This record gives sequence, structure tokens and C-alpha cells, in this order.
Amino acid sequence: HHSHFMGTHQEIIVERDGKNLGPMRKEHRFDYNHQTEMEPVNALRTLLPGDRLAATCHFDTSSVPADSEVQIGEESNKEMCFPGLFYYPKQKLTAFIYFPPKAVSPWFINDLEWCSSPPSDEIFDSLCAEKLYTDVTNYYNLTFSIAMGYKGPTIDYPSMCNGGDETAELREALPICPTEGCTETQSCSEEVLRDWAQGVCGWNCGVFGLTVYPDLNRTEVYNTANVACPNLFFDAPTLAEPDACQVKGSLPQTIELLEVTTGKDPE
Repeated sequence: HHSHFMGTHQEIIVERDGKNLGPMRKEHRFDYNHQTEMEPVNALRTLLPGDRLAATCHFDTSSVPADSEVQIGEESNKEMCFPGLFYYPKQKLTAFIYFPPKAVSPWFINDLEWCSSPPSDEIFDSLCAEKLYTDVTNYYNLTFSIAMGYKGPTIDYPSMCNGGDETAELREALPICPTEGCTETQSCSEEVLRDWAQGVCGWNCGVFGLTVYPDLNRTEVYNTANVACPNLFFDAPTLAEPDACQVKGSLPQTIELLEVTTGKDPE
């Protein structure tokens, strides 16, 4: 287990078939200066396909001023929660990294609030579709500025899809234009492009668990993501509560405390 100076302890819970099996490892006291990979003797050591793991990290932030916050980061004056384990046999996946979906959403859509918002222009079905149609470069801000290194003028959706050879490289890198043939002939109508923009929004917003306006069935973003899972974004499952402790056996005789000795001679 690994945290920084505010970390107090961690535990990894195993659930199988809806039943909480208890901790794989529970560290009652984490010490930043004395970290270890030693396992307790009674650790749960065997996992089966379908088992679920949940790591819980505990921190003591009583030393942090009320008007301050603790940041997540690599530096020791920030915090992290990093339980690690070794396993056998070897599998193809090399990493399981969880992170908040909103940390990566700008690669898909610049602002997730657009998904659930009405358009400012009634010819569009949603604000999301309107934003994509009027300015593709701002809609995919990080994709253009960082991944593509794009520094040119803003590009609207019609110019991208009907741009012919001038935007062919862009369409190949970002395949969001209609596939009905009008893109090749540079003849996609405004109506077709508005419908496609709404469809693109449906996919982008749906990746994060959101429906697109006017459908407001889901307006809450998935709460976690994992780079190694088949479904990248999802709501983390709630693990079952552990079974209540059951008394087994009894002491062979009753023990009664008769006297307390402090180790000091009576005055």
C-alpha cells in the first residue's frame, strides 16, 4: 500500500457472487516512513474470474486549514491512494488505472454540460449539437490543441465534412462526418449535418453515461474509469456488506477480575 503523509491505513475488499469475503489485505496503520509489502498470514490469496476488488484509503486531514484543500499528485506534500499487488499466472493486461471521467472528458467534448442543455438556436436539437456544428475545433479542444497540434483557424462542421481534399486529413483523424456518401461529394445538407451532429453527441455523451437533450433520462456522469476495462467509463459497483460476526465456541471457565495492580507500592 502507498499513500503520503496524511495516509493512515488502507484495505482491499474482495467480493464473490455478491458476497463480501473480507479483506485481501487490511493495513491497520500506514506509516509513510515504514512502508512494506509484507502480507499478513491470514490474507485472502486466491482470486477467481468474476471477483471484484475495492480499495479503501483513509486519510487524516485534521492538520489542513478549513479554507484549504488536499490535492492529488506525485509530490509528497500532495496525496495519493495506491494499493499494489503481485499475481500469478501472467496476463496480457499490464495496468489498471482508475481516474475521474471528467479528467479526460475534454478529449471527447469540451464541456459535458452541453449534453443536458437546450440549444440557443432552435434549429438544433441540443446545445451539444449546436456547439459541434458551429465550431468543431472548440468542441474537441484538447484533441485539436494537444493531440493534433492544430494552430489554425476555427473549423465548423459543414466546412469539415464538405471540405474535400482540404479537410481530408482532418476527417480521417476525426471520423465524425456522415458516411452516407455526401461527404465524398461535398454535398452534405445542413439538415443532414445537424442530424449527424446530434448523433455524434449521443455517442460522446453516452460514453460518460449521459443522455443528450431533450432526453434527460441520465444527467449524472459515470463516477469512475479504468484504462484496462472493456467499458472504459462506468459507475463503480457497491460491494456487499460483510456478514455479521458469529460467536463460535466459548471459554472453558468464567474469568472474573478481582484486583487491579498498578505496579506501584501502596502508600
